[in-house]
Formats: sequence, structure tokens, C-alpha cells
Amino acid sequence: MPWLLIWTLLVIGSLALGFFLFRNLWRKARALMDELARASEVLAELSERTSELTEVLQKAEEARAAAKPEFTDVVAARRQIKTVQKARRKKKQRRHRNHDAKRRTWRDIAIDPRFDRWRKK
Repeated sequence: MPWLLIWTLLVIGSLALGFFLFRNLWRKARALMDELARASEVLAELSERTSELTEVLQKAEEARAAAKPEFTDVVAARRQIKTVQKARRKKKQRRHRNHDAKRRTWRDIAIDPRFDRWRKK
């Protein structure tokens, strides 16, 4: 008689344990499927955005190719080179003026005794 009770308890216990394991596995599988669905949505959005960026890149390449100078006309090429060099010089001068202004500002701050905390007065 005790063996029958022990075996019955073992079978019922293993069925209960199997139920809880299956329930846990089912919940994890459902969560995995939800994440996979969300990942597929994100992948679809990413592919749409990639196609948009590819189109923009192609348009930019076409615009760059259209603006690319042709060096068959030497006079026009020299004129374009001079305009590009002039624009670069102006940009460089602006950058130097800005740096000089910043240097003067920092020098004025360094000389001003109000901003001098570390020197003994």
C-alpha cells in the first residue's frame, strides 16, 4: 500500500512540475514571438528609410556629377579655379578673424584682475 501512495505522489508531482515548466516555456515563447514581430516591424521601417536615403544619395551624386567642371574649355576652367580659390581665401580670412577675436577675448580675460583668482593680491 505505501508503494502505491508513493508512486501516485511521484506521478502527480511530476505532472505538476511538467505543467509549471510547460507554462513557463509557453510564456517565454510568446514573449519571443512578440519581440520577433516588433523586430520585423523595425526592419521594415529601416528598409524604407534606407531606400529613402539611397534615393537622396543618388540625387546628390547626380547633382555633384552635373556640377562637376569639364576641363575641355581651358579659360572657363581657369575662371572656375580662380573663383574656388577666392572663396577658400575668404573663408580662411573669416576663420582667422574669428580666431583672432577669440584670442583677444581670452587675453583680455587673462589680464583682467577680476578673473584672476589664483594670484595673490
